[in-house]
Amino acid sequence: MMSKMGRYGRRQPARNERGVFGLAGRLVELVDWCAASDRRASLFLVLLCLVAFLPGFFSIPAVDRDEARFAQISRQMVDTGNLTDLRLGAEAHHTRPFGLYWLQAGIVAVADAVGVPNATQSIWLYRLPSLAAGIAAVLLTFWAALSFVGRRAAIFAATLLATCASLGVAARLAVPDAMMLAAVAAMMGALGRAYMAAAQDDAPKPAVDARLAAILWAALAVALLMKGAIAPLYVALPVVALTILDRSARFLRPTAPLVGLVLCLLVVGAWAYLRHFGVTNGNSDADHGLTGRVAPAFPGFGAPPGAYLLMFWGLFWPAAPLAALAVPIIWKARRLRAVRFLLVWVLPAWLLFEMLPTKLPANVIPTFPAIAILVALAVERGAMALANTKLVRLLWFWPLIGLVIAVMALLGLAVFDHTTSLLAWPFLLAGFFALVTAAVSVREYGIEKATLLGIAGRLISGIGVMQLVLPQMDSIWIAPRMAEIAAQERCVGSGQTLTVGAAGYNEPSFVFLAPGPARYMDGSAAADFLSEGGCKAVFVERRQEPRFVRRAEQLGLRIERGADVRGFDYINGRRVRISLYRKG
Repeated sequence: MMSKMGRYGRRQPARNERGVFGLAGRLVELVDWCAASDRRASLFLVLLCLVAFLPGFFSIPAVDRDEARFAQISRQMVDTGNLTDLRLGAEAHHTRPFGLYWLQAGIVAVADAVGVPNATQSIWLYRLPSLAAGIAAVLLTFWAALSFVGRRAAIFAATLLATCASLGVAARLAVPDAMMLAAVAAMMGALGRAYMAAAQDDAPKPAVDARLAAILWAALAVALLMKGAIAPLYVALPVVALTILDRSARFLRPTAPLVGLVLCLLVVGAWAYLRHFGVTNGNSDADHGLTGRVAPAFPGFGAPPGAYLLMFWGLFWPAAPLAALAVPIIWKARRLRAVRFLLVWVLPAWLLFEMLPTKLPANVIPTFPAIAILVALAVERGAMALANTKLVRLLWFWPLIGLVIAVMALLGLAVFDHTTSLLAWPFLLAGFFALVTAAVSVREYGIEKATLLGIAGRLISGIGVMQLVLPQMDSIWIAPRMAEIAAQERCVGSGQTLTVGAAGYNEPSFVFLAPGPARYMDGSAAADFLSEGGCKAVFVERRQEPRFVRRAEQLGLRIERGADVRGFDYINGRRVRISLYRKG
């Protein structure tokens, strides 16, 4: 009966029915083919990640603030050879772990050594660790899911993660979020296998599973090197919760917890030593004190409990509506061992972060693999109840959010740059049509087939937004235009090194892209800076111009105005006009 009626309690369409140009049926056939072996599944997921992550990867300039800050600190490591002093200009970052900076600096140093043009200022090189980590996170989610579901459902879970909006952003930016996600997926995947194996009494179990122990503790060490003290929370909270619920911690025995804790202490000790070494022996003040005060990193935002739940609809789109559909089903099955483990992966950390006054979207992303696996488990068991029409309407968030993203991208291009991207329109329309068709046809296709069609629509529209719209929005990419103008100064053409100042615009992307040493200051100091002579120029934002002009008059300084840069500062949410000045 189940084979005729399908998983969802109604007759399923034949797989040769035509969806959007036959795409829906072909996607199901592709998943069927990939589910035949782990090798095929892994190859499919890697290719899917490349399709999801590569649009815009090379063409989107350095993004303020955090990405540009990470890249500039790593660049200073390459320039100075000092790998222990984390500093951006005069601003120290000694409380941060070294892991991502070392990876970025190593890749850029190798690229520079083999002759990659302008390697130290090529942001895509700094993004490579994030790209690799994004792919690893998807593959590790597939591996973790195999403890709870079959291979086909594990592919489905990994696909949901690979195509969610938050991972798409994290894998494109030179920040540690994707590395953290991959590390947590590895940690919890190993812990999940140990937990599920503890319930099997039909076979003798070794006291220690060296493979699982190595994966768990190596992943935790990597997480510590990437994100620091927050990393252990994602594994410690589930362990405590499972120990309380099961009234036993015997499931930890295969992971050699004492050995793992010693390893983690060694990592923390090495970090503390290197931090002290960098503070006491670094000489960055002399090398990079010229930079001045750079705009601070994103500190999060204050919001009441429930903010992460609201953000979830965007962060986990397009899979978020599926998670909402699965909630009643999962909660009813919460006593099942697999469901219990996946819930404690999500709930303790999520609730903790909801209670904290400061909200950082990246904090909840490491719980997304568990949510994806829970959705896949509900789909595999045939438990997605489409009879509830009110919940099924949530799937209209597929085209709704897709439409909002496309319209905002095109509207931003039209309003700020007074143009549009003709090449992007076909991708955006085709993607939106696929998302609408998926939402309309879910009762005919079933959850899995409709979701695959919706994911295809998301990927198609993603190409339009990330590759064909965002890189063309010159109005928001202010620093690249400033750097291009500065590089055309006359003294640069004569072979001198330009020292460039900026008053009123202190985003780290300009330090990263400037053709020479950069210094941030106010308008008055900008006039003093020009008066020193030499190959110098300053960019003055219009709000600083009165102070700049008054001080120049006091000094008797003749100034010459160059090109203007007009745009929209997306960090502060305001239009800016920045003018180049040189000594007359």
